[in-house]
Amino acid sequence: MTIVVYTAPTTEPVSIAEVMAHCRIDSTSQEPAPGAVTAALAGTPIAGNVDNGAHRYLATFVTADGETQAGTVSSAVTVADKTVNGKVELTAIPLGGALVTSRKLYRTAAGGSTYLLLATIANNTATTYTDNIADSSLGAGAPSTNTTDDPLLRMLITSARIAAETELHRYLITQTLDAYFDAFPDESPYEIRLPPLASVSSITYVDTDGTTQTLAVDQYSVDIKTIPARISPAYGVAWPSTRTQNNAVTVRFVAGYGAAADVPQCIRNWMLMRIKTLYDTREQIIVGPSGMVQIPPAFIDSLLDPERVTSRV
Repeated sequence: MTIVVYTAPTTEPVSIAEVMAHCRIDSTSQEPAPGAVTAALAGTPIAGNVDNGAHRYLATFVTADGETQAGTVSSAVTVADKTVNGKVELTAIPLGGALVTSRKLYRTAAGGSTYLLLATIANNTATTYTDNIADSSLGAGAPSTNTTDDPLLRMLITSARIAAETELHRYLITQTLDAYFDAFPDESPYEIRLPPLASVSSITYVDTDGTTQTLAVDQYSVDIKTIPARISPAYGVAWPSTRTQNNAVTVRFVAGYGAAADVPQCIRNWMLMRIKTLYDTREQIIVGPSGMVQIPPAFIDSLLDPERVTSRV
């Protein structure tokens, strides 16, 4: 049997915030919010779409993991008559660190106090932008919290979750997987046993003519109460014959406790402890005042367990 992930989980059992709290990491590990942009009416009087009234601007940084909170607010720029001068030039738009992939500009409506999305600058190099957008075309509000992450933390969370799944032979967050078999079981009790699962999405097989068939749901029975779960032929039904080939049978199934909140606390605590160890110990050999200390090779080698081939070829 071979099991591969068909649809990976979209969340992790523990959040970046939980890891930061457990590891006593402060916000300095996040991308800081940008400083103020410089805003002024366009140099040459020209009609535009920025509504009459006072406007203020701010920027945010965007990384692969999230967006910073709203940056420093600019000085107010007042458009007296947009038919005469209705554009605003933004200059000195702050540049972010190496992880910043884009920046977002936000603006108030005329006389307003809520900052709404004006534009996304899809790089970390441009420092100017001409605003010619009406209030009615502004977008979502500026974020109030910083969701950028230290990429190391996200990597460690995923690593800890995979390690927990390997150790428990379970899947934590709901995900869809494919289990491959060379044939249906041909000996009593004729059961297909799988790691804890929530449901079976489909069973397909290659028949003796080489055609892929989908087994009707009334042809098999799923027992999710037993661990591991059991899939058996329905009463009075036998498994169909398959062509003699590798991976002739595919069982697509959904496994996992559910969302992050459904994962037992003991597993979440185990993950946090493993993440803290990996965060604090980034070398196998530590050189200190008393000499060199080696992290037990068994712990280092255990990081490879999810990909380890245990059978001999």
